[in-house]
Amino acid sequence: MKREIRKSSKNRWLKPKLSKKVLITLNLLPVKKAGDLTVNLICLTLFLSSTNIIASEKEEWTLKIQQDGIAVYTKKVAGSRIDAFKATTMISAEYEKVKEVILDYPNYPTWYQDYKAGEILEQTNQDEIVVRFIINAPFPIKDRDSVNRVYVRQTDEHIEVTLESAPTFIPHNKKQIRMTISSGRWTLEKEDNQTRVTLEYHADPEIPVPSWVSNRYVVQGPAKSLSNLKKRLQ
Repeated sequence: MKREIRKSSKNRWLKPKLSKKVLITLNLLPVKKAGDLTVNLICLTLFLSSTNIIASEKEEWTLKIQQDGIAVYTKKVAGSRIDAFKATTMISAEYEKVKEVILDYPNYPTWYQDYKAGEILEQTNQDEIVVRFIINAPFPIKDRDSVNRVYVRQTDEHIEVTLESAPTFIPHNKKQIRMTISSGRWTLEKEDNQTRVTLEYHADPEIPVPSWVSNRYVVQGPAKSLSNLKKRLQ
């Protein structure tokens, strides 16, 4: 009798047929009751849903524009209606000189598209800075501002300038609306006497316009900014 009970189908392990793309093995509970089967099916559904979320976070960059030696890519960001962008170009200048311009925040309005002002709020050392930008918004919408912690990491061949959103560092004022999502990274790579410049960024100005309008600027703004940067340095 004992052998017959052990061979009973009620004590066999469930072996769901998963897609070949799923490389993780699920150890499900032995099915003793109808309720156990329901639990296992729920667990399996949640697991497969999580793989879809991970896949969306690894969204590939899509080329949107390529002109005058400048390429701009975008990709979707989970939970946001605004795309992230990656803009890249080659500049005929030493990367230390490029770094000087990128860290010269008060002069951003002279070349970065729609930036009205830039100021340094705090500088712990040459590699850690807190900055604030004011971004022009179309009338009658209020201008936006953003506050970022900046971290500079440098080697002989590579410079990385990371901007992390810090919206609560200082109180906001009534003249602008503080952006709570605004972060990215400049990457400068030395290539002989030239510098490969790449800017990756994601920000949501929370402007009440259709997302397709905002996402058009996500392409045009960086392209214009890198064009101005090249003219300033070359």
